Amino acid sequence: MASFVSANLSHEITGGFVSFKIDAKVHFEESEVGHRWLFQIEFMEEDPLSDDKISTSRETFADEIKRHYIIPSTQDVELSFTEEIASHLVNTELGKEEIYANLKLKPLEKPEGFVASQSRTNVTIVDV
Repeated sequence: MASFVSANLSHEITGGFVSFKIDAKVHFEESEVGHRWLFQIEFMEEDPLSDDKISTSRETFADEIKRHYIIPSTQDVELSFTEEIASHLVNTELGKEEIYANLKLKPLEKPEGFVASQSRTNVTIVDV
């Protein structure tokens, strides 16, 4: 079963955008290597009552999930993705934003025993 070993979120603010960097380490079983997987990222704003999804597109104002496709060539894989979101879309309330990402890894081929995995990153404080 593919599994997350670690998942980290960091960010930089430049020119009206927040550039989020996701670093993840994933372990695959030997039989899962060489097969196609979907890596999904959903940005969230931590809230005491109910966490909010972060819209990543100004054009649609939709809650989007960022998608990447991978084919692991070894059992232990280090992944790094950068996603840029307009600052005003990250700014969901007064004060600093507490942002994290939900990560999902799904097998696109369905051989027996292939199971999806998920994780959550740390919270990064964004002052926009």
